This record gives sequence, C-alpha cells and structure tokens, in this order.
Amino acid sequence: MNSGIRYLEIGAADLDRSRHFYAELLGLAEVDRPDAGAATACWFDAGPALVKVVQVVNGDPGEWRDDDLQGGIRHAGFKTADVDGLISRLEAAGTRVTAPPRDVLGDVRIAFFLDPDGARLELVRGALAYERVGSPRLVAAEAAGLPGPDAPPRFDHVGITASDFDTTSRYWRSVGYEVIGDIRHHDDPRGFLMTYLGAGGSVVEIFSFDVATAQPAAWAENRLGLRGIGVVIPGGAAVDVPDGVHAEVAR
Repeated sequence: MNSGIRYLEIGAADLDRSRHFYAELLGLAEVDRPDAGAATACWFDAGPALVKVVQVVNGDPGEWRDDDLQGGIRHAGFKTADVDGLISRLEAAGTRVTAPPRDVLGDVRIAFFLDPDGARLELVRGALAYERVGSPRLVAAEAAGLPGPDAPPRFDHVGITASDFDTTSRYWRSVGYEVIGDIRHHDDPRGFLMTYLGAGGSVVEIFSFDVATAQPAAWAENRLGLRGIGVVIPGGAAVDVPDGVHAEVAR
C-alpha cells in the first residue's frame, strides 16, 4: 500500500454531539469500521482519508492553543466547492467561526472554524498557486481533482508547525511524501513559509518560521480536539514523528 494519511483523529467529550456535527452540519457520511465499537468511536468518509472521532473520558484540550507558532498539528483542512454556504450553515447552528470566508492566493477561498471540542478546521475552495513548484504532476492532479458543487467536503490536509524545517521535511520525504510546492508570506514579519507535501491523496502542510516556535503540546489519552493522524508507512514500522505529532501506523 502506498504511503499517505489514512485518517485524522479527533477527541470528543460527547460522541453523539460530534456525530451530529460531522454528519448533519459538515455533511460527511458515517461509515462502519470493524476495529471500532460504536460506543467509543465513529468514523466518517472524507474522500482520500477518514475522520475518526473518539470518545474520551475526562477530556481536556491540554496545552494545545490556537497559535501557529506552537509546534505540532495546528489544523485540518477540507476542500469544498462552497465555503460560504457551509460556513453559513455551521454558524447558524452555533459553530464558532474563527476566520470568516476570504479570498487568498487568487482563486482560493478559505475559512476557519472550531468543532464542538475545539479542533481547528479549515474549508478551502480552489487549487493553490504555488510560488515554487516541486512536482508539476501533483499540482496538475490537485487542479483536476477539485470537488464538484454537490460533493461533500473532502479531507485535504493537516497543518503542522515545524521547529526545524529541514528535520521535518526530511522525515516526511523519507516515508514517501513528495514536495508539491511552497508559498512564502512575504508580508509576514515572522518569515512564514508553507510547504506542501503529497500524502497519498492528501497533503502535509508544513509551517516554518524565521522566528522561534514554541514546544508542541504534550499528548495524552484524554486529549480533546485534534489528537493525531493514522498514516501508512512503507514497511509498517512505527517511527518517531517530529514536532510532537501523534501518529499511528494505519491498516
């Protein structure tokens, strides 16, 4: 099996509340998984990857904060043809929208919001215009594979802040991920660079900065919100992932 992201894991204090959020509001279809009991986890089809929502006892977001200068997983992004319509539906249901829809990078439109347990999620419409292209093949595949107007949101990427770009990039390339391209925010005084690596139909989006970053939040079994990812790694061996990213070897 090719390397790549197979699922995003999110911790929930109330599984029924999260089921409603991801199925009824976000529009993802719940699917059965033989390795997950209905009382402790639910899974949603999000295109190239699944969303795994797990019930946690005495849940706590821990040290994670909504600050891209903190290392580790920062957010997860979903592609959609209708950012504004989805945000309107989410907002009407009481979802906290942290960044309303706006146009960026030409034809791309984005918005950010929080799930019921504080997971930071992004909606993206359109294909990115990379400043430097690493793989014309993957750029073309992204542009050709955009969801249609009636398609549900599709998992697109996980954003990770790196404490050392070279170390993080080298790790993900070593497990088979290929650089698609990068975009530098030239007006950001922090020296903000976003580098995108293809991950089996999804993307690892590496955030790196010229200024110092903070330590990742420590991972714990009762962590709410963004918890980690399931990945396929050649050889199937568990490895230490940089930046405090909690990763499981997916089947």
